[in-house]
Amino acid sequence: MAVATPRSSLIIFFVLLVSAASLVVDGGSIVKEACAKTPQPSDCEELLKSSTATDAKTLAQAAVAAAAKTATEAATAAKAERDKLPNGKTQWRCMDSCAAGFDEAATKFKPAAGGNAAGADAQLTEVLDFVVVDEDVEKSRDWEWKWSCNECKADPTAPAGLVAKNKEFDKIMDIIPAIIKQAVAGADNSTKSDTKSKSKS
Repeated sequence: MAVATPRSSLIIFFVLLVSAASLVVDGGSIVKEACAKTPQPSDCEELLKSSTATDAKTLAQAAVAAAAKTATEAATAAKAERDKLPNGKTQWRCMDSCAAGFDEAATKFKPAAGGNAAGADAQLTEVLDFVVVDEDVEKSRDWEWKWSCNECKADPTAPAGLVAKNKEFDKIMDIIPAIIKQAVAGADNSTKSDTKSKSKS
């Protein structure tokens, strides 16, 4: 059986170290390049700085995974606040609706957060169609992602933690469309365009 010499072990270690460094550099450049095409490059880079994505598609999945995680955390916070309020009253229903909205977002996002390579394009496109609200139909939607839980309580205001989580989610939603459009061919012509054209016909 061959035994590694100190010299050969050192060479192997050096090769592994260079390979790991290359992955970090490549991942960092992918993030920087993709984020430069979003409305909020610095927020985007902060969100994806720990990503190990090697291409635009896995980067988009990483962004969607972050959105799903934040939506789940926001829903949990909203439910906790709801449970402090009198059941069935106006403020309770408002916070309950807000929590349901975040739950819906998390449910929409999770399938596109990775794991199904064959259906990745379709899943990412579904997320894009959920996030990009057409101006012609926006007012008719039951829930619009920029709506803030803070509106539920005038006195006292929603707790700072929930407001911060809501703002964090909003930032991710500003970033996601541009990230997905770089990953999915034809995403610029998603079903929202069809909906808009049909509504005007």
